[in-house]
Amino acid sequence: MLSRYYVEQNSLYQTPQKSDEEDKKYNVWDYVFLDGEDLHTRYKRANKYGPILFRFNLDMLMSPSIKLIQITKSNPWYWKENTLMSQKFYNSSEEFKNDYLTSKKLDSQIMFLIKSPEKEIKLNKFLHSIGVDIPKLLINLVGGSQMSVGDYAFQAIEKSLKENGLNHIPILKRHGGNLTTCGCHRNYNYLYTFDYKEFKKRFGKNK
Repeated sequence: MLSRYYVEQNSLYQTPQKSDEEDKKYNVWDYVFLDGEDLHTRYKRANKYGPILFRFNLDMLMSPSIKLIQITKSNPWYWKENTLMSQKFYNSSEEFKNDYLTSKKLDSQIMFLIKSPEKEIKLNKFLHSIGVDIPKLLINLVGGSQMSVGDYAFQAIEKSLKENGLNHIPILKRHGGNLTTCGCHRNYNYLYTFDYKEFKKRFGKNK
């Protein structure tokens, strides 16, 4: 997993985010961002950042290959010129424990900002598993056949892991691949019907 700075400097593809300019302005562009929890599960809806979830082993936090870890109190999108460092980041583990997963604070604002000298997180070392949303929406494939977009994404990830020597990493289907009461199915049906461009962006492959 790469920092957006690294991706930009090496002319690789990345999906634009509304906070890109603020992240550059407030000097966090060179960090890898990780959410503090699974937002899909928390809010019972599709994650707006995409249908793929990377789960990392916690021992990554103690690795000597990680230069710096900072934990945000709020999303950098909301920072202002006069926002103090003490308002942006937690200053101690005690302060963090007081808020994290205690319902005292909006946990989606809490993010782990990770900086390594290589500007990346090695998936073969630290990735625990990959979660994939499995919408039951059919897409047309080359050759005229059809497949559900969730299974298409699952197979594409499976193929990529194998090609890169990472096929030891488990891939898990969200909700076991079954329809549930989670709002994600309604979210994807809406995008498929009314905003196919966004739907395609979330599930399309980019070189």
